[in-house]
This record gives sequence, C-alpha cells and structure tokens, in this order.
Amino acid sequence: MTKPPMGERCRWCGRALPDAARTGRPRRYCRPGCRQQAHIARKYAAAHGLGDDDVIIDRLQLEELQGALYCLQAAIEDVDGDLEGRPSAAEVRTALGWLLDNARPLAAQWIEPKADLGS
Repeated sequence: MTKPPMGERCRWCGRALPDAARTGRPRRYCRPGCRQQAHIARKYAAAHGLGDDDVIIDRLQLEELQGALYCLQAAIEDVDGDLEGRPSAAEVRTALGWLLDNARPLAAQWIEPKADLGS
C-alpha cells in the first residue's frame, strides 16, 4: 500500500488530510484541535528562541529512530556485498528479505508531536 505524499498530511499529527476544497486556502491541519496545538507550539517555541524548523523530540524516541536507521544502514551494506558478482535468484531473494526485515521497523516509526509543552 502506498502512503500519500507528505504534502497531504496534517502538519501537526501526520494524519491524512481530507480531500481539498475547490476554493480557499489549502488545508494544513486535519482538524481545529491540531491547528490550535500547532499554534501553541509555535508560541512556546518562539518564547524559547526556537525557529520554525527546529524540532524537540523525546530522547528515547530519537534513540529508537537512530537504532532503526543504524540497522537499515548495516543491512544495506550487507545486501550490497551479497549482491556483488552474479548472485543466484535464491541469494537475491534472501538478501531482499534481509533488507525488508531491517527496513520495516524504520518504516513503522512515527514520532508524535508533544502536545503537553509545559507551562
């Protein structure tokens, strides 16, 4: 199943946006609550000297993302080595399975924005 492009997702929660209206400004958020949370986050970010492109994420989520990326990078290196020369169809199938097994955890990662930004 193919995911819609990121341009068609809520800028706060990542949910798919409803179909675009024929007139008016393009939607950026899936619902008013997401728009409000994004506004509050921008307000707190500005108060703490963060720019629009700065992101704060939980350390554990960052470590999990980095771990999944490392596994994928290692799998790519392994598969590159396995596919050198003239591999058999079975070797290609095994290499592809190994790559997919290491890519799926990363593809499943989604980091939710922090709604509770403190007082």
